[in-house]
Amino acid sequence: MATVVAASASRRRYFQAKYVMFAVYGLMMIVVWVTRDHLLLVPASPLRRRYAPVALLVFMHGFPAAIALFQGILQFSSRLRQRHLQVHRWMGRIYVGCVAIGAPVAVVVAAKLPLPTLLPAAIIQSFGWMATTATALYCVRTGRIQQHREWMIRSYPFAMVFVVVRAIVAIPPVARMGVLGLTASVWGSLAVACFLPSFMIEWQQLAAARRASIASSTMTT
Repeated sequence: MATVVAASASRRRYFQAKYVMFAVYGLMMIVVWVTRDHLLLVPASPLRRRYAPVALLVFMHGFPAAIALFQGILQFSSRLRQRHLQVHRWMGRIYVGCVAIGAPVAVVVAAKLPLPTLLPAAIIQSFGWMATTATALYCVRTGRIQQHREWMIRSYPFAMVFVVVRAIVAIPPVARMGVLGLTASVWGSLAVACFLPSFMIEWQQLAAARRASIASSTMTT
């Protein structure tokens, strides 16, 4: 009985943390759209003119990356996996395809834009996104479902960097720093994307092992 109660409490805490995280992320998306991305629809805007020389490449990167960005959130829905497994699988295939297209094109776009200091960051982000996604695909194809979920947790933060960086740059003190603020935001977000998911996965496993140990000792006393 104690084991069941502990497991139920653990799931509730996990769901609450997940919903809070995605709520904050959704707020970031709104901030990015309001402060920056809506200008892409304005022909005379500086942002539109900046990307005009590489408009086709930006579309080839942005369209599939946006699909992966929005669809990837749904892949973390336990209810979708349990009730609509085939839908989950097809969405996963679309996500992998979008990563395979959007990630490498991002490097080409970064190489052609007038900010060469960000090219190494684009390479690392694209490689990390493709490598983690490819590993997640390998795991699910070989029946390693738990490892597949863990590598998807590592994959999606590389997509989140796109939103997180622009949300940070929208903060007035950071915006006033110009290129320095942008560069610091990009590298800082990449560092978090590389290490935080593994940290969270390990802490979940440690917490689960601790709860199981406490429940076992409670049952034997």
